[in-house]
Amino acid sequence: MLRYFLFSIFFGYSFAQTGTNMNNLYTYLFSTLNYNKAIRPALDHTVPTQVSIDLTLNGLHFIDEAKQQMVSVGTLTIRWKDEFLTWNPSLYGGANFIDVPQGNVWKPNIQLRNGFTDFVELGGSFMFLRIFYTGDVIWSPYKVFDTKCKIDVTFFPFDQQTCSIELMSWNSDLSTENITNGAYGLRIDDELNHGHWLVSSHYFSTFIDDTNSLISFSITLDRKPKIYVLNIILPFALLAILNLATFILPNGCGEKVSYSITVLLALSIFLTIVASMLPANSDSTSYLEVYIVTIVTKGVFILIATATSLRIHNRADDIEIPGWIQNLTRLSWRLKCQCKKSINSNVNNYKTKVENIDKKLEDRDLSKGEHEVKPVRWKDVTSALDFYLFWICLIVMLILTFIFLGLFSSK
Repeated sequence: MLRYFLFSIFFGYSFAQTGTNMNNLYTYLFSTLNYNKAIRPALDHTVPTQVSIDLTLNGLHFIDEAKQQMVSVGTLTIRWKDEFLTWNPSLYGGANFIDVPQGNVWKPNIQLRNGFTDFVELGGSFMFLRIFYTGDVIWSPYKVFDTKCKIDVTFFPFDQQTCSIELMSWNSDLSTENITNGAYGLRIDDELNHGHWLVSSHYFSTFIDDTNSLISFSITLDRKPKIYVLNIILPFALLAILNLATFILPNGCGEKVSYSITVLLALSIFLTIVASMLPANSDSTSYLEVYIVTIVTKGVFILIATATSLRIHNRADDIEIPGWIQNLTRLSWRLKCQCKKSINSNVNNYKTKVENIDKKLEDRDLSKGEHEVKPVRWKDVTSALDFYLFWICLIVMLILTFIFLGLFSSK
């Protein structure tokens, strides 16, 4: 107690603050000084009032790709100097600060420049701001920020978006108020979490637009792609593989067309479900949408090719087959045999004796000039057609998939 007594003697402070002291201080500031909140609190009105703004982002409610809208919540910390609200603490029990309702003092009219909703006053009548004896004022309103955010879904679901919260003093220009950043500018709450987005970086900047000073708080959001990969990309890839299996079924099984139609219907139904999951945005087209439409188009092509193949398969054998078709059919036989030979080359050593016998027989036949050529039937033609279409569709699907992946890797 002695040191507090000595401190009060040397510095003239009394540490026994009472309700009377605070009441007298309030009366002095707002009655005795005849304080007018409509007047900018500057002794020299040729000098603009410096207003510093910090933002602590507490939460991210949602991002609407169709409306290009971001809704977030945060706490602003706004500081300025009110040169009309100063006092000597020693005269009021050592009171260094006082909390007053925000509607009782002058404050900058801070508004969202890129807001979606109507202008409303920050804070509310229930909120207080803190005034220090030096005239420094701290105002910390809590705000739901409903802001515009241009969304580009080209690289969905591996896209990255940058959204900003732009603040300005709506009724004042640079000659009366100058907005700057505070001690930390923009800070992200450690507990901020969103199911579909991850805040990867954040920054702030101050700039001048015409005669107004502004501050912009920007956040970079990375979409979490896991749910879309598991629910969209992988199922479509599996359906595309099942669609290729149509060419593996024999033409005589009787279920080839029905199988192709079933897979195509599965693709169509799944596309309807996926359409509700894809972000609706008319300003940009997702590469994923193009990829899905390509797979569905391929399914339609496979169905048409299957129906055509079955029609050819049932042609009568007395109908002449063009020579170039016969050549392509025989080429498919050679390709199939070559593939089979390359696969089984490691187990052919034990057949040496049989091969030698076949070679002798072949040489004997050639020496006699006997050249037997296997005739080509329409069933052989459709089998060759399935062979070619299978590999063509598989190669096209792989090329499209690699292009699709390359586009995302170049992001």
